[in-house]
Amino acid sequence: MAATRSPPSQLLGDDLRRHEEEHGDFSDEELAEARARIFGSAGSSKDADAA
Repeated sequence: MAATRSPPSQLLGDDLRRHEEEHGDFSDEELAEARARIFGSAGSSKDADAA
């Protein structure tokens, strides 16, 4: 019997939902920092304005 694995993006989504359930919603500052880390600081201001 072969084991099935969840895609990493699904696992990350599960972890983020679990964190929010335990600690509350992410603040705007936390979301802006996450965008900057993922997309770089040049793209974060453009993305933050769109949000």
